[in-house]
Amino acid sequence: MKKKSRTRILSIFLAVLIVGGGLVLYRLGIFSQKNPEPGASQAAAKPTAMLSARTIPAKGLLIQSGAVRDAISVNGSTTANEVVMVSSEVPGKITKIFFQEGSFVKRGAPLVQLDVDELKAQRDRLVVRQQLTRSIAERLQGLYRKEGVSLQEYEIARAEADQVDAELALIDVQIDKRTIRAPFDGLLGLRQVSEGSYLGPGTTIVSLVNVNPINVEFSVPERYVRVADKGTRVSFQLDGVSKAYEAVVIAKEPNVDATTRTLRLKASAPNPGGQILPGAFANVQVSLRFFDNAIMVPTQSVIPELGGRKVFVYRDGKAVSVQVETGIRQEEEIQILSGLQAGDTLIITGMLQLQGGMNVSLTEVIGGGS
Repeated sequence: MKKKSRTRILSIFLAVLIVGGGLVLYRLGIFSQKNPEPGASQAAAKPTAMLSARTIPAKGLLIQSGAVRDAISVNGSTTANEVVMVSSEVPGKITKIFFQEGSFVKRGAPLVQLDVDELKAQRDRLVVRQQLTRSIAERLQGLYRKEGVSLQEYEIARAEADQVDAELALIDVQIDKRTIRAPFDGLLGLRQVSEGSYLGPGTTIVSLVNVNPINVEFSVPERYVRVADKGTRVSFQLDGVSKAYEAVVIAKEPNVDATTRTLRLKASAPNPGGQILPGAFANVQVSLRFFDNAIMVPTQSVIPELGGRKVFVYRDGKAVSVQVETGIRQEEEIQILSGLQAGDTLIITGMLQLQGGMNVSLTEVIGGGS
């Protein structure tokens, strides 16, 4: 009986030992398959094959070269070519106003007449004295030639006649100053005086503005001081007006503003109809450089990467990665200095999905048909 019990216990112990050893060997991988199934390698290669066979729809741009202007955009304001507050040098009562508010006047046109009755009376008196002194001087000149009078007597008479002439000229100047005239061609503003009112020296009568040509004043950053100079062409637009106006820089400040580090410039533009008013806000485009045969591409088509930039070009149905060198940047485009040439087809959409060598189907080619 004891012998059977020992045999049973030994059998159970051997069974446990065999099972435990098998588990250990399984964990160590001895009984696992060393070679993968044939389908496993095909499954691993399947994504790569699918990627290479995938076709990406995209839009293309046919590269063309053309003239490009490099410019900066700054804020400015329009100013009058000439502006003055018309006033009188001398006092007097206004007897006549010749102008209409808001009208255009030519240089020298009379605007206001002051009272000149007293001055005219003085002038009439001087005219009588002038005639008398001239007659005396002429008579004494004849007697002096005949030695009837001395040289001193003749010179005194001649001096009196000349003095009357000078006093008469002074009266004429005073009378002329009482007619206030337009100092230049321009548009008149609102009248500040009325007939019958007394006008003191320096009292404003009306504003006069010359707006043809119109000036545009603006400032450029310090780094553009040597580029934006006298003769530089600029264009500007006004708020609410789609038209672009052309102007030429005619003057600049002699120094850079130490606070803003900018240089103040003035440009002039023709304004024959007076459509551009002084004091208006202007968005000024300042021309810096001009390129005859520049290649410009959409900014989003250029992909930055470590060490440079690249684009994708469509060639034989595939996307080809091309390293490029860029130049000036505008609002929506960037210049390509090297890497592209006229006739290339640039891929401009779907760049995030593209890789070099992928199949591409162009849905549209801008500049070259569909």
